Amino acid sequence: MSTSTTLATELQKSAIQRRRRELFFRWLTLYIPLAIFLIVTIFPFYWIINTSLKNSTEVLSLPISYYPHHPTFINYARLFNEFGFGSAFAHSAFVAVFTTIIVTLLSLLAGYAMSRYTFKGKGFFYMLMLITQMLPAVVLMIPLFSIMVNLRLINNLWSLVLICSCTNLAYCMFMMMGYFNAVPRELEEAAQVDGCSLLKSIFRILLPAMKPAIVATGAYAFINAWNVYVYAVAFITDRRMYTLPLALKVFQGEFGTQYGLLAAGCVVALVPVVIIFAFIQKHLSSGATAGAVKG
Repeated sequence: MSTSTTLATELQKSAIQRRRRELFFRWLTLYIPLAIFLIVTIFPFYWIINTSLKNSTEVLSLPISYYPHHPTFINYARLFNEFGFGSAFAHSAFVAVFTTIIVTLLSLLAGYAMSRYTFKGKGFFYMLMLITQMLPAVVLMIPLFSIMVNLRLINNLWSLVLICSCTNLAYCMFMMMGYFNAVPRELEEAAQVDGCSLLKSIFRILLPAMKPAIVATGAYAFINAWNVYVYAVAFITDRRMYTLPLALKVFQGEFGTQYGLLAAGCVVALVPVVIIFAFIQKHLSSGATAGAVKG
């Protein structure tokens, strides 16, 4: 009896030690690295919000304060009252929305054509679209600026819509093409047998099933157009036509930086993107990985 009791006690101790080792290993390999990653990722956002709620004196005070002692929204008020940040916000929204609509629609049709049809020069066109993704924006700046001058689109937001649509279309087309490769051809063939035209079969049959891919493609186009800066610097010189990235640059001068206003502007620029991603995030993972599946 004593032997069995001793054996049971030893087994119980061994199980407890094993659970402790597993828990320690889990903390060491999962929880602690995850906590460090979250701190490193979230802290910049916290610091931007923290700085935006300080006045100019507290922002530059020493020692550094890790929270606002006297929170104020004066920086946000100055953004819209003194610097016309509302107009810049509207300009960025205009560029991003129209770019998203154009790119999503064209990539939907181009992706279908590249996936479903075999035509002469398809391989060359495919390689040409890939090459466009290898060229940095600086290389294209001079010829594109010359084109915009000839089109009289300098200081016109449509120049940014046109450039953002062209630069984002190739990648978005590849995303759509990969998704179409994973969709059985029988879906649109059955629709055409029932009397649907080609476009009707795409928009009525495939479109509802492609919601995750469309959301992922639209999100990619929107965020790139919302953050466009290099082309905006070249094509938009009138301060009244500034987009958000250009408006934020105003707060960085030769003799100093207005950190409070810059931080408040960053928060304002982040809010729409965060809200949009909060609503569409459930579609992003499935849409982004759909293009990696080959049918």
